[in-house]
Amino acid sequence: MIKCPICNDDKSVKYRCDYKYEIIEDKKYFDNLDIHKCNNCDFSFAYPMPKISNLDFFYENIYRQINRPPYWLTEHDEDLESRYLEDRNLNYLLYVSTLINLKDVKNIYDFGAGYGDLGFAIKKKFPEVNLFCTENDVQCSNILKKRGYVNDKLENINKKFDLIITLHTLEHLTDAEVFNDFYKILKPGGLIFFEVPNCPDEYFSGRPYDGPHLLFYTKKSVEAICKKFNFEITRIDISSYSFQEDHRFQKESQDRYYRIKSGKTFDSLKQLIKKFIPYHLLKFVNIIRNIKNIDETYKIGLFTSNSNDNCYLRGILKKK
Repeated sequence: MIKCPICNDDKSVKYRCDYKYEIIEDKKYFDNLDIHKCNNCDFSFAYPMPKISNLDFFYENIYRQINRPPYWLTEHDEDLESRYLEDRNLNYLLYVSTLINLKDVKNIYDFGAGYGDLGFAIKKKFPEVNLFCTENDVQCSNILKKRGYVNDKLENINKKFDLIITLHTLEHLTDAEVFNDFYKILKPGGLIFFEVPNCPDEYFSGRPYDGPHLLFYTKKSVEAICKKFNFEITRIDISSYSFQEDHRFQKESQDRYYRIKSGKTFDSLKQLIKKFIPYHLLKFVNIIRNIKNIDETYKIGLFTSNSNDNCYLRGILKKK
C-alpha cells in the first residue's frame, strides 16, 4: 500500500495518472513515475520518488543549463541581476509588504532561493535585513553572494528567522517534511511566504507535462500540512494565469526547447546570431520591440487576481 506523504493514509491513495516529462531526456534523473492522489487530504505526488542523488545532480548541474526551460538562459544573459524588478517580483514585494510588517523582520531565510530576487528587493528597502538561503544550483551562487546572502544547507542553519520565503520550490521536493525544519528555525510567531502551482482536477486536465515537479498542492492539502506541522494560515490566495493559459505557455515553452535542440529553426538561428552581434545592441533591439509588443499576461495585475481557475497558490503561514 502507498501512504500519503502528508496524512499517512494508505487507504485513500489511488493511482491518478501517468507522469508526463517536460524534457524526455530528464527521465534518466527521474526514472519511471506515476502520479497518485490521496482522497483524504487532496494531495497528489509522484511515485516511486526518484533517488535523491539523481535529483541533487539534476538541480545542481542541469536545471539551469543554457536554452532550457523555464529560465532560458543564454551565454550573454547579463541582465540576471536586474530581474528582481520584473513584474512578478514586484508583485511578490507588494503582497508581502501589505500582509507583513517588514520593519520587524531582521532575519530572512529563502529556501530554494534561485537568484534571491525577493529577499534582495526587501533588503534594498530595509538594508538592516540579514539574508540567508539554501540554493544548490551553481548558476545562482555568484549572484547570491553578490547580494549578501549566506548560502548553506538547511541542516547547517542555526539561526532563528522572522520570515521564510519559498517560491516555486516545495513542488520539487520528495516529501513535505521540510515544514518540520521550517518550524524549528522560525521564531515564535514567525512567518512563511510561499507560492506553489495550484493542482486541482483542472490542472491535471490538459496539462502538457508534470516534470520536474514531484508534489502537487491544493488549498485543502496546504490546510492539511498546516494541521500536521503546527502552522496556521494567515492568508491564502489562488492567483496568476488561468489553467488554459498556463497550459498554453507550458506547451509553447516545451516546443521551443525541441526546436532549438533540432538546430533547424529560427530559434536556433537567433542563438547563433547572438554569438556574433554585440549583446548590448541586441538588448537595445529587444527594448524597442517590447515597447510595441507588451504581453498583457505578464503584467502585474494578473498576479493579484484571485479565482479558482488560476494556476498558483500563494499565502502566508504562521508558526503557532
